[in-house]
This record gives sequence, structure tokens and C-alpha cells, in this order.
Amino acid sequence: MSFSWSRWVGIIVKEFIQLKRDRLTFGMIIGIPVLQLILFGYAINADPKRLPTAVLAADSGPYARSLVAALQTSGYYRIDHLATNEAELDELLARGSV
Repeated sequence: MSFSWSRWVGIIVKEFIQLKRDRLTFGMIIGIPVLQLILFGYAINADPKRLPTAVLAADSGPYARSLVAALQTSGYYRIDHLATNEAELDELLARGSV
């Protein structure tokens, strides 16, 4: 049995005729996905804000301070700890606080 374009088009036409007769089904086919798009567009927000963060700035110069300040003011990071060494950072990561 091979694929027939004429049969396929016939089935598509038949289905559209059925949808034209049954307006409730047509409304559900169109309405439910649109409703889901609207609801999920507002309900699901994957934009992370105020993530707890630790920073190890080996250089305490103006560039490093401005970079840390820019991270803080971006709204995506909440600088909780200014670490002094890598062991402290490893401990914070292991505890899960940052």
C-alpha cells in the first residue's frame, strides 16, 4: 500500500467539513491551545532573579569593585558573601548557600 496524495487531501477535506458542522469541536480545537498559550505565558516565568552569589575578587581595584557592583545592581544576583579565599568558596558551594 503506497501513499496517495488524493486520499490524503480527501481526508483533510472531510475533516474540515466535520469541523464546519460541529462548531463546539472547532472552538475547542482553536480555543484550548490559545488559552494554554496565554496562561502558560504568564504562569511560567523562567527568569531568575536575586540568585544568592558569592564573589572572590582577587583584585580589590576599582575595576573589580565596579564589576561586583554591576552584578549586584543587575537584579539577577544577590551578593551574599565576599569570600577571601577559594576554600571559603568551596565550603559555601558544598553547603548549598550559593
